[in-house]
Amino acid sequence: MQNLNIVFIGGGNMGQALVTGLLDSDWNADSITIVDNDQAILSKLSEKFSNCHVYSQSEAALNLADVVVLAVKPQAMQTACEQIAAQCQIKRPLIISIAAGVLINSIDSWLGGELPIIRCMPNTPALVQSGITGLYANTEVSAKQRELAFEILSSVGTALWLEYESLLDAVTAVSGSGPAYFFYLIEAMMDAGKSLGLNETQARELTVATATGAAKLIAKSDQSAQALRLAVTSKGGTTEAAINTLQQYDMKKIIETAIKNAATRSQQLSNTNE
Repeated sequence: MQNLNIVFIGGGNMGQALVTGLLDSDWNADSITIVDNDQAILSKLSEKFSNCHVYSQSEAALNLADVVVLAVKPQAMQTACEQIAAQCQIKRPLIISIAAGVLINSIDSWLGGELPIIRCMPNTPALVQSGITGLYANTEVSAKQRELAFEILSSVGTALWLEYESLLDAVTAVSGSGPAYFFYLIEAMMDAGKSLGLNETQARELTVATATGAAKLIAKSDQSAQALRLAVTSKGGTTEAAINTLQQYDMKKIIETAIKNAATRSQQLSNTNE
C-alpha cells in the first residue's frame, strides 16, 4: 500500500503529523502530495517534506489520487470539497476526513455523491505519534479501503472502528478533547507542587513523569483503573487523604458531566455544519 498516491488537502498541524507518520512508516515520499493555498505554510511544507510533492492547487495532484485526506478546518470543508468534486467524481478515490463535526452525508453531497468516505477523529498526541483515532466508514468503502485507512491513521498512534457515525461525538468528547483534560490536571498539580515549595522545573518534572508513568502502568496492566487506584491508596495514608477530598467534591460526577457536555457540543456543531 505504501506506493498508493495520497493527496492531503490542507497542510496544517494534523496533516503534517499524518505525513510524518507515513514517512516514518516507510511510505513512499514520492506518492505523497500536500495541497495548501497559504504561501507561508507552503514554504514550510516544502522545506519539511522536501521529498514529497507540495502544491498550491489541487488539479494536477488529484488526477493520480488513490486517497484524498481532507485536513482543512470544518468551516472551510464545503468550499474545499466543492473545488475538488468534479475530479473526485472522475477518479473516485477514497476520501478520509479528519475535520471535526462535519457529517459524511454533507461531505458526500458537496463532493457530488456516492463516494467512499471515512470520517475520523484523531487527537493531538498524533503530533508525537501517540494519538488515537476513531473511524467510521460509509457503505461505499470496501474492505481493502478500510484496511488502507486504518494503516494511514495508525501511523500516528492507534485506531479503532466505530459501528455508528454518532459515536464520533463520544470519541470527540473522550479522546478528541481528552488531552486538554489531562493538561488541566497536570497544570493544577504543578501549581499545587509550587505552592508547597517546589520550583517550576521540579513541579513540572515530577508531575509529567507521574502522568506518563501512570499511563504506561495502566496500558500494560490487566487490572482496572479502580484496582490500580486502590493499590496505591493505603488506609489512613497520604493518598487516601487526597482521594477523600476528590470524592468530597464528587470529582467523578464533575468529569462525567464535563465529557457529556463536550459530546453534546460536538453533536450541536455537527448539526450546524450540516
